[in-house]
Amino acid sequence: MRGSLVFDDGSLRGESGLSGVRIFAFGCFAIAMLSGFAASGASPVMAEELVKFDAARLVRQTKAPRDRGGADLLQSGHEIQGYLSKPNGGGPFPALVVLHSCLGLPENRRSMASAFASWGYVVLFVDDFATRGIKETCAVDFGRGLPDAFGALRYLSRLPGVDPARIGTVGYSQGADTALAIASSRFDAAFAIPKGLKFKAAAAFYPPCANQATASPQIPTLILIGELDDVTPLADCAKLARKRPGEPADVKLVAYPGAYHGFDNPSFADGTRLFGMWLKYDRDAGERSSSELRNFLAAKLAR
Repeated sequence: MRGSLVFDDGSLRGESGLSGVRIFAFGCFAIAMLSGFAASGASPVMAEELVKFDAARLVRQTKAPRDRGGADLLQSGHEIQGYLSKPNGGGPFPALVVLHSCLGLPENRRSMASAFASWGYVVLFVDDFATRGIKETCAVDFGRGLPDAFGALRYLSRLPGVDPARIGTVGYSQGADTALAIASSRFDAAFAIPKGLKFKAAAAFYPPCANQATASPQIPTLILIGELDDVTPLADCAKLARKRPGEPADVKLVAYPGAYHGFDNPSFADGTRLFGMWLKYDRDAGERSSSELRNFLAAKLAR
């Protein structure tokens, strides 16, 4: 499959130089067994807990996104809140830092967290907005997601029952932009976190790949995007996923035919336009992307 962009329906579209992409196909039975955030007979999950932690403090100046106040990705050290879910049992478990879109936490956050935990992950949904009094950031640049994510990494690494060597991140839209910045490893030394503590893998749902055009992922990375997404275009992600000489090739891009931005979010079942963005849920793409994510995490966060 080297040199071709593979869509989730198995069709090929020419994209010279793209690597790390492969076909996967499911029959109805497999989709039902692995479907996204439906209930299953998986291991029980403990109740969700509201937690507080500090955003990581910046210790090395670096070129970074700018936030709505015109500051660099500072305001590090600010107290952030999040929602923690755990599988039952003593662990040690792998863990996930989940990063929301410019609209804030999704309405189906609890069911998503329950699904992640039922897969065997301690999951921390980071809320970038609540303690800052922010409602949304869709019309502005927001650079504070990065110190928040590294603060969440540090917080999770200190929890009993978490394996600090197996922590990944999953981001959505704006949060996926942060996930790709993390994957580039450009900021690993920029924040006050324990030496050697790093994210092991990153997954990005419909990210603005153009923002990372000069970078490339240095850790295993999964990019999931709709073919018809006109908010964060597929073409930009295809460019990002192309392997450059001497760079790691562990990047997988999966595109979903006929799908738009927010294809996995049931809140957009009828399609809606917000802040100029067309957002529409696609049940089939949502189920397939969840299965793809589950398989990716199982492979990359294994012991």
